[in-house]
Amino acid sequence: MEKSVSLEIKRQAVHIAVGIAAAFLVAKGVVDWKFFLPVLLAGTALSFVSVKKRLPVVSWFLEHFERRDSFPGKGALFLVAGMLLAVLLFERSIALASIMIVTFGDSISHVSGKLFGKIRHPLNKYKLVEGSILGSAAAAIGAAFFVQWQEAVPAAAIAMIVESFELKFRGMAVDDNLLIPLVAGLVISVIRVI
Repeated sequence: MEKSVSLEIKRQAVHIAVGIAAAFLVAKGVVDWKFFLPVLLAGTALSFVSVKKRLPVVSWFLEHFERRDSFPGKGALFLVAGMLLAVLLFERSIALASIMIVTFGDSISHVSGKLFGKIRHPLNKYKLVEGSILGSAAAAIGAAFFVQWQEAVPAAAIAMIVESFELKFRGMAVDDNLLIPLVAGLVISVIRVI
């Protein structure tokens, strides 16, 4: 197996494990935003320190799970930030569905696109249609544990479509781990109002 595909599978397995654990802990009422905020702050500090200094456990994770083209821990930091915003902005069932959509949609789309993808996505030449479809399906299934199917399916589909765009804020690309839970939560909230 190609080294980049192997790295991506390992990264996404960790992504899924963290997302499931976070959703479980939020669902059980064990954690809320007061957990995610210090984790995000500590992770940001560790990221800055790890640029200049080798940190025993942190450096091992970065060497084995981090892409080389980003700052240390970028994916994990944005995943925690996305979960924090979901928990802060939305009521519990919507926040949980949003966490599941970023957990499964993002991970499954990356891995399945790399393994099975053939058709370039019309919205983004770096993504593959098969990945987006399988990611949307997995995200909808995960979200349906916490919201109705009529909310889970459109939220997953729209979040994954929006994720396909290269959105920028002040010249910087908006990370999909931040974008997906926000879009998913907004879609479910709008559906509930309608």
